[in-house]
Amino acid sequence: SAPSVPFTKDEKGHGPSWGFSLFEDNAEYGLGMLLGYSTIRKELKEKLENLSQRLQGKQDSINKSLVDAIETWVKSYDCGDKTREQSEKLCEVLKENETLEGVKDILDRKDYLVKRSNWIFGGDGWAYDIGYGGLDHVMSTGEDINVMVFDTEVYSNTGGQASKSTPRAAIAKFAAGGKNNRKKDLGRMIMSYGNVYVAQIALGANPAQALKAIREAEAYHGPSLLIGYAPCINHGIKAGMGKTQSQEKK
Repeated sequence: SAPSVPFTKDEKGHGPSWGFSLFEDNAEYGLGMLLGYSTIRKELKEKLENLSQRLQGKQDSINKSLVDAIETWVKSYDCGDKTREQSEKLCEVLKENETLEGVKDILDRKDYLVKRSNWIFGGDGWAYDIGYGGLDHVMSTGEDINVMVFDTEVYSNTGGQASKSTPRAAIAKFAAGGKNNRKKDLGRMIMSYGNVYVAQIALGANPAQALKAIREAEAYHGPSLLIGYAPCINHGIKAGMGKTQSQEKK
C-alpha cells in the first residue's frame, strides 16, 4: 500500500529503495530478489576467503582466530541456523581487526553473512493461471527458493470465479452448473522435474504435517513448492468463516 507520509532523504541524501511486482510477475520478482542477495553473499565469501589466505602465513594469535572464524563460517555457508550463530562470532573478530584491508567492506554488508530463508507467497489464481509460466520457470532453476501457494480454489479477489484450481462439479461464477473438468494437478506437474520438494498441506486437517512440510521445504537445498488449502468466504461455507479449519479437515 502507499505510504501515509512522503519519503524523506537521510542525512547523506539517499532516497529509500522502492519496488513492487505485478500480480503475474510474483515468481520472477521473487527469484530476482534471491539472485541479487545470493550474488552479494558470494562476493562476501570470496572476500573472506581472500582475507583468510593473506593471513594464513602469519604466526599471530589474533590472525589465527580470524582465520578460524572465517573457515567455520565458510563451512556453514548454506545452513541458515549455523550461519546465524557463526556470523555473530565472525563479526566480533572482524571488528577487532577493522584496520585490515577489506574488513570494513565486509562489515558494511554483515547482514548478508546470514543465509536467509527466501519465500514467495501467492494465491492459486497466480500459481495455477496467470503466473504459472513464471512459477514453472522458478521451479526449473534449481535455486534454493520456497513457494507457498494459498489455494482457495477460486478467483477470490475478483469475486469467486471458477479457476484452474476449482475442483470438478464446484459451483462458482462462470460455472453456475458446476465446473465440467477436474482441478489442475499443480503438484504433480512440478514433481515431474525430479528435484523439487513438493507438499500439500491444510492446517485444519493436520497441523503437525503442515509444520513438518514447512520445515522440510526450508531445509531442502533447492526449489520447494507448498500448496496450502485455504477455504475463503467465496466457498459459501454455511457455518461461516469461523469454521474454515473444520472445512479443511472435511
